[in-house]
Amino acid sequence: MYDIALRALGHDPLLNLALEESLLERGFGRDSAVLVYVNDPCVVVGRNQNPWVEVAPEPSLPVFRRVSGGGTVYHDRGNLNWSIIVPRSDHDRDAELRLVASALRKLGVETESGPRGGLFVAGDGPWKGFKLSGTARRLSAARVLHHGTLLVDADLARLASCLGGIQAESSRALPSVKSASANLSSIVPGLSVDDAALAIALELSGGEPAAAEGVAAKAYAEEAALRLASWEWTWGSTPAFSLGLRWSGGRARLEVERGIVASVSGPGSERISHIAGRRFGYEMPAAAIVALEGLGASIHHN
Repeated sequence: MYDIALRALGHDPLLNLALEESLLERGFGRDSAVLVYVNDPCVVVGRNQNPWVEVAPEPSLPVFRRVSGGGTVYHDRGNLNWSIIVPRSDHDRDAELRLVASALRKLGVETESGPRGGLFVAGDGPWKGFKLSGTARRLSAARVLHHGTLLVDADLARLASCLGGIQAESSRALPSVKSASANLSSIVPGLSVDDAALAIALELSGGEPAAAEGVAAKAYAEEAALRLASWEWTWGSTPAFSLGLRWSGGRARLEVERGIVASVSGPGSERISHIAGRRFGYEMPAAAIVALEGLGASIHHN
């Protein structure tokens, strides 16, 4: 069991991600902790991912990049986020997943771990094999953050519609692995996010969660929130990638590094050479093709 259970009281994804990072990097007065929190709707990409590839453009849905690896996840008020923070010497991913699975079994859902640290419905029922939780990790000098999402009563239609953006080539980014997902409340009708949060806190720490905001290092959390909110972090930290632009005169190519168009090449590239040095955006490939065709469109950066 872990020393303490904590729960974030607010639903701002930016502040909760910063809170989680603060607990990892600056500690919390104990050796180990389990944190649970719920975010307002957003999409969170992994540290080594390309958000333009992973996320469909939707102006009303904010996109954030977390400090851990793993794939892209959708958050809303029906999604519970759980985090385990332990000294590096005590970290055991499989043992930690077994504890979360044990909490879910006590809620009435048979669960087993799968590839890449995910949790899936077990047993012989109609939900067998559906994904309940994706996980990721971050190692600091002293501690490990092992965290995941848990679908309880999330908007699965919006989840499906907001994932998947443009197609990139020669990307160094880590792609997400798609899996059929299910809500816990579909398996156990009436189950709430609060039920799941309490079950995880009790199973992993033996007690109900206390408010996390009074435990985290406030100054570090505020600094982390500023970084996590920046374009340079969310979009500018994207691993290098390239895009092919097919038009009637052939195939031009964009090279993008740290979110900036580093170069253009191929047939007609002189017509779009002015976009080199600009921030890449979702609209840029289509606008570039229009310009290549000589239809007079201007290309704006985001």
